[in-house]
Amino acid sequence: MESFKVPERKKPMIKSDSSSFVLALTILISGLSGVPLTAQQSEDFQPKNVISANVIGLLTNTFNAEFERVISPTSTIGFGGSTASTEWWGDPGNRPEPPITGTDASGFPIQDWNDPAYLQAMNDWEMLANTVEEARYVNFDLFYRFYPGSRRTRTYKAPIGWAFGMKMGLTAVNGAGRGDGTYFGFGFDMNHSWVLGPDDNFYVGLGFGLKRLMGVPQVTDSYYGGYGEKHSALDGKLPFGGGDLYPTIRIINVGFVF
Repeated sequence: MESFKVPERKKPMIKSDSSSFVLALTILISGLSGVPLTAQQSEDFQPKNVISANVIGLLTNTFNAEFERVISPTSTIGFGGSTASTEWWGDPGNRPEPPITGTDASGFPIQDWNDPAYLQAMNDWEMLANTVEEARYVNFDLFYRFYPGSRRTRTYKAPIGWAFGMKMGLTAVNGAGRGDGTYFGFGFDMNHSWVLGPDDNFYVGLGFGLKRLMGVPQVTDSYYGGYGEKHSALDGKLPFGGGDLYPTIRIINVGFVF
């Protein structure tokens, strides 16, 4: 009689088909960066750098930091990293089944519910199902932001005001059971920022967006999602209840313009 064996968890490889997204991103950046400016605006424009971080997030076990480079009065490019963690109930996998010892007169299987190996496997499964675990992700993105400004007031002063952003990069997840791995992802966000202080060098920014991870395994088990129903291996294991699609939030980023 074979004993129950817990299947080995394997980390998924990075899977993505990103060529079309990268091409679209390049075309859009080229188009948006070419917003016509007046002669006075061109003379007044000077490239600037912004470095900022979400220091308040340290109180909530999250953190992000960014470097943003102004490339035109309406456009910026940059890179950033973030990390956060969340607690979730343990991932026990498929519920163990007792061994089949034969069939009855109607052809239905006869299962041995007192099999020692089955009872041990059930005990281990229940312990894992009632264990609280912590999953953490570490994220690195390249981004582009378009600051539309206002034609009415002739204000094109990136990185000030509303901005529409696009980003892509890698997200590494650890502690998520079968969802552990490193994934390529892309997303969009909306941001608003201010430059304050007597020298206009103190930066405050906030934003909200969504990011989609590619190649996250879809799992089927008898514990999550019902019998035979597939779901993302990251469901509920990323902050704010996210899975392979999760929200990104810049609560309050503060920093300096130089």
